[in-house]
Order: sequence, then structure tokens, then C-alpha cells
Amino acid sequence: MIAIRTLLTLTLLLGVAYPLAVTGLAQLLFPWQANGSLLTNAKQQVVGSALLAQKFERADYFHSRPSASDFATIGGGASNLGMSSPLRAEFAAAAARAQPEARVPALLTRSASGLDPHLPLAAALAQVERVAGQRGLDPVQLTEQVKSAAQAGILGPQVVNILQLNLQLDHQKGA
Repeated sequence: MIAIRTLLTLTLLLGVAYPLAVTGLAQLLFPWQANGSLLTNAKQQVVGSALLAQKFERADYFHSRPSASDFATIGGGASNLGMSSPLRAEFAAAAARAQPEARVPALLTRSASGLDPHLPLAAALAQVERVAGQRGLDPVQLTEQVKSAAQAGILGPQVVNILQLNLQLDHQKGA
């Protein structure tokens, strides 16, 4: 009987009360993040999350770093290839052939989670010439726009959220 009471008490406490409390606090303190950090286009349609990378293949968009899971959130994760792995070298060579501006290491390597929406500022700047040419923009002005979109990295260099940057460009174009 004591075991059943303990089970019911812990189930109510840890299975109901705690999740409701954490959800309530998240909604109260961080509502945008708790609801997925959703980003919308000019038509107010949800196009993605500021926390998840997306695949951009068109030449007029800035490209995210490669993803080991092909940007699928289910099964997302790193490739776990070591620095000396021949497969890692093959992947980097293929990425360099696919993107001429991929001389920046962040464009050659996959993100740790496979879903990181941020690129180091240098990797975004390496794509300015291509994007400016495709969109008919002044490369100097686009460079300044990319720099103004930079955010402080947690432990590393400044980073740029690629989805947010591409949405800014679309908004300017009126798309």
C-alpha cells in the first residue's frame, strides 16, 4: 500500500505538477522561445524557427553550414567524424566543389547538432559576392547589412542567423 501511495504521489508531483510549473514559467518568462522562436515572412506565414537551420540552395540566398541530418529535426545530430577521418576530408572536398566560396572552414564542416542556424560572420561574409550578384545588390552595402546582423557568439566569434538574414533580404525585395 505504501508503494502505491508513493507511486501516485511521485506521478502527480513529477509527472503533472513539475511539467506544468516549468511550462508555466517558460510561457511567463520566455514566451517567444517557449513557443518555438517562430519567424514569419512579409505575409505573416511561419517560415521557420530562429533556433533551427534550414537548407538554402538557391544562389540568391545565404547558405547554412552543411547538416549531417540534412536539416531533419528528427534524428538530428553530428556526423561524429574525427579530424583525421578520411570521410571528413571527402565531405570537405565535396562541399568545396559545391560552393566556390567554401574556403571558410565553417562552410566545409557540419554543425555539431546538424541544426545550428548560425554561421560565423566570416562564413557569411564569404557569400556576399554571390548573393549580391544574384540579387543585384551593392556588395559593400550587403557586407554592412551582414555585419549589422551579427550577434555575439556564446564562446566563439560573432555569428549570423542565416534564416533571419535571408528573411531580411526577402523583405527588402518585397517577396
